[in-house]
Amino acid sequence: MCNSAKIQTVTRGVSQLAGRGVLATIMLVAGLAACDDIASKTSAPRPTVAAVEPPKPAPVPAPLPVVTPPPETKKDTIVVDKVDEDVLPSDPLAAARKLLADGEDSKALKQAKLAVARTPNRSGAWNTLGRVQLQMGRRKEALESFEKAIELNPENSYAHNNAGLALIYSKQYDEAVEELQQAVELKPVEGYMWNNLGMAYEQLDRLEEAREAYGKAAEMDSDKAKESMARLEGVKSVVRTAKVDSQTTDGKRETSSTQ
Repeated sequence: MCNSAKIQTVTRGVSQLAGRGVLATIMLVAGLAACDDIASKTSAPRPTVAAVEPPKPAPVPAPLPVVTPPPETKKDTIVVDKVDEDVLPSDPLAAARKLLADGEDSKALKQAKLAVARTPNRSGAWNTLGRVQLQMGRRKEALESFEKAIELNPENSYAHNNAGLALIYSKQYDEAVEELQQAVELKPVEGYMWNNLGMAYEQLDRLEEAREAYGKAAEMDSDKAKESMARLEGVKSVVRTAKVDSQTTDGKRETSSTQ
């Protein structure tokens, strides 16, 4: 191996042979060449640089699925039909009231009985059944139905009125006064309730009280009450010919809320 010492030896040889001719010079150059060749052959191998692969790009995450919100749904508007305008077959109580108003008493009775069977604790159902029975001349049955309606809802002024009317038809005037007095003390109160009370008083020959009741009814535009007031003008006693207001009703604002 041509180390630094040998190179120095060759260099001194050059100085000593500088004047000895061309042949010495050639031999010196050959020695240096051989040394260079050995040096090149014995030099440390160059380190092999491993090929560096470029970094792989990070995987792109798959796009999230697009969630489309459901279309906004509009809430249905519930329209409640009036009982006397559009009767649903599934509502026997409403059907009974409409049939009674149309004069279909037999059909109304079936629907009223069905309403009582389905909602036995509903005052309005019993009151309607009593109205149909009274319209058909079944006074005892009607009175029992009205009494049941009152039991379920003592604040039902319409049931009290109808019970009073049934008692008048049965000529039980004292009992009729009691029921009708309760009817006009409750709310709502209708003109025909005052008229019926006046008629019950008149049948008992309690004319002053009858006039007062008729007066209340007349203030509420009861034509029958006005006729009765005119008939009793100046009369001290009457033959019991007073005209009853035969209207029975559940009322437009029936107080019963028991289902």
